[in-house]
Amino acid sequence: MLLTLATLLAGVVFLLDVLVRYDLSLPILYLAVIGAVAMAANATAVTRAAQACVALTVLGLVLGDPLVPSPSDVLRCLLACVAIGLTAALLVSRKRLEATKQDLERSRAEVELFANSVPFVLWRSNPQGEIEYLNESWTSVTGLDRWSVLKDQRYNDVVHPDDVPALGETVSRAVATRTMTDLKIRVRQRDGGYRWMQIYDSPAFSPVTGLVERFGGLSDVHDEVMAKEELEKVRSELEASRAELINITDSVPQILWRADATGTLDFYNRRYPEVTGRHFGERVTPEEYLPDIHPDDRDAFVLLLERTMPAGEEVRAMYRLRHADGSYRWMSHVGRPVRVGSGEVRWYGGMSDIHEEVTAHNSLRDLAETLEKRVLERTSELMRTERRYAGLFDVSNMTFAEMDFSEAEPIVDEIRRSGVTDLRSYMATRPDELSRVLGTIRTRRVNEALARLLGYESVAELVSSPPAQNAEDGAEILLRQLEMYWQGVSHIDGRTVLVGKGGRRVPVYFTVTRLPDGLHLSSHVDLSDQERIEGMRRAAQAELARANRIATVGAFSASIAHELNQPIASMLMDARTGLRLAGRKDADMEAIARILQRVERTAQRVASIVQKTRDSIVAGRRRITSIDLPGLAADTADLLHHDLVRSAAEIEIVCAHPVRAVAGDPIEVQQILVNLVSNAADAMREQPGPRRVRLEIANGSDSARVRVLDTGPGIPEEHLARLFDPFFTTKSTGIGMGLGICRSAVEAMGGQLLVENLPGGGAGFSFDLPYADGPG
Repeated sequence: MLLTLATLLAGVVFLLDVLVRYDLSLPILYLAVIGAVAMAANATAVTRAAQACVALTVLGLVLGDPLVPSPSDVLRCLLACVAIGLTAALLVSRKRLEATKQDLERSRAEVELFANSVPFVLWRSNPQGEIEYLNESWTSVTGLDRWSVLKDQRYNDVVHPDDVPALGETVSRAVATRTMTDLKIRVRQRDGGYRWMQIYDSPAFSPVTGLVERFGGLSDVHDEVMAKEELEKVRSELEASRAELINITDSVPQILWRADATGTLDFYNRRYPEVTGRHFGERVTPEEYLPDIHPDDRDAFVLLLERTMPAGEEVRAMYRLRHADGSYRWMSHVGRPVRVGSGEVRWYGGMSDIHEEVTAHNSLRDLAETLEKRVLERTSELMRTERRYAGLFDVSNMTFAEMDFSEAEPIVDEIRRSGVTDLRSYMATRPDELSRVLGTIRTRRVNEALARLLGYESVAELVSSPPAQNAEDGAEILLRQLEMYWQGVSHIDGRTVLVGKGGRRVPVYFTVTRLPDGLHLSSHVDLSDQERIEGMRRAAQAELARANRIATVGAFSASIAHELNQPIASMLMDARTGLRLAGRKDADMEAIARILQRVERTAQRVASIVQKTRDSIVAGRRRITSIDLPGLAADTADLLHHDLVRSAAEIEIVCAHPVRAVAGDPIEVQQILVNLVSNAADAMREQPGPRRVRLEIANGSDSARVRVLDTGPGIPEEHLARLFDPFFTTKSTGIGMGLGICRSAVEAMGGQLLVENLPGGGAGFSFDLPYADGPG
């Protein structure tokens, strides 16, 4: 729009200048045209507009007076041209100044944009070192407003307190000497943490201010510093490890070395010169160390090196090495190839002194030859002894059997490793496991004497019979043999009844000895004659005891009858008198009451007579001594063995370890155990299924506790309260005195006899006996 108006204005001025003749200089109006062009266009357009206006001015002069222009017209034209030129020049200069200013502003903006886009903090400081400019990265890094920091000159507040002195000293020295600042400091970040940053600060002449100003930057080198510190730490650790490795290699009693592919040693520990007495440089060539090898061993070792090292194989050799004292000692040489970095193969190895081993080996070889000769001689002698032993085993009249437990013993070992401490208790709760173990036991051989004793026609027939079936308590005896191995015992013995062909029963006393390789050798002594004699003796004793009991009962009966006759007669007379008085119409109740009171006192007297008699039975024969309860229990079990066998009952004795001795009469305590165990066996006599009596002995705080438990039907509840009453019995042949006498005996020894029905079935009797050495 302005250019159009300027063009129209130029045309109007030109027409006026040509057509109208004034004394004034109309071309001066071209200045407005130039001004309009300057407002709308650039300097080039202004220059061209000025040239056009000058041309129009001159053309208007010529066209206005075509013949001869007057001097005044020429002067006016010249003034107008000068004015147009000067105005155009001024306007062009202004235009160029504005363009220069815009370029400067654009450059300043670009510099600011560049400064703010780099990932570093940039600044400019005056010659005094005061920062006058910070880019926006300052705020991004520190979280502080850069203008506020510049205003208050508090940029050092973000420097770590430990680094402020070094920063001040370094910057002051750099400003004073106009040198570059290069320093690492810790700068507080936006999140409050400190990170290592690098300061670069360099002096430069500013053409603007004409002064030497300082330009610098702040870059994050935290990871680099941390990595460098870690590298220094690793380097220190490596140096320490290297020193430690050298100490280790120098402290071992072996010679350690490293060699290249030519066999040259480039490392060896201190032990090498100590052993050989020679001192080498950092590298030792084969020509230097081979002469230390014994001449008889050197060539073979050189051939070994020539074969293995080019092939990259392990080197193993034994040779004699000359030591510092000039002697030769056998050494074991081992070198193993290791491929390093660029594929180069190096050998790492060592030499160990095996002189004693080689010398001992040679001695052992000589000794082995001597032993081999002696073994042959001894073997021949053992063969002859074995033949003699086999003949003795087979033709002897004594009975022998050899059992093989080699398969059962590993199973027992496995049970022990599982943490079991009591093999018998473990097997009692696992009958299937016991059957499996017993099934692995084999009869290896028996002699003909044992086969004849059991009624077998051949030894093979007896050997084929399962071991557990060859005795009435075969499983128990085999379990005892397993316990013998478990406890490390060399032999056991005992009594049993062997079961032969056709059900033949032979009572024997047996001894089992444990041999190597899981073999058990048992021998047997026939007790048939002794058993018959013993049976006759027991029968005579039983008859004598019965006669004694009858005589004793008769004597006590006469005594009781004598003592009870008078009070019973008195009670009878009082009872009749009371009946007569009660039968009258006007009965005298006071008299009847007096009679009943007299009857009560008489009854109490009768009870005291009975109690006194029972106490005299017990107390009259008491002998208090120290008693070994486990031993007494074992004796009782042995005493009742045949009675229990006839009742098809088993007895198990469970004792604490150890059981303290108790105070009491051993005869009475054994009689109590006999009575309780016999009663338990009688209670289970008619019962199907297992019949077991368990005799437990345990330590208490002040006394030992004895319990006799059975698996019978138990005691009816209505009988429990009367079980210890005199003459009360549940047996068809009993007299009801046994439990009462047992209870009195226990109480007389300071204990108490109790009875209960067990939760799982069966009955249990228990009593306590005081310790012989007192409580505690």
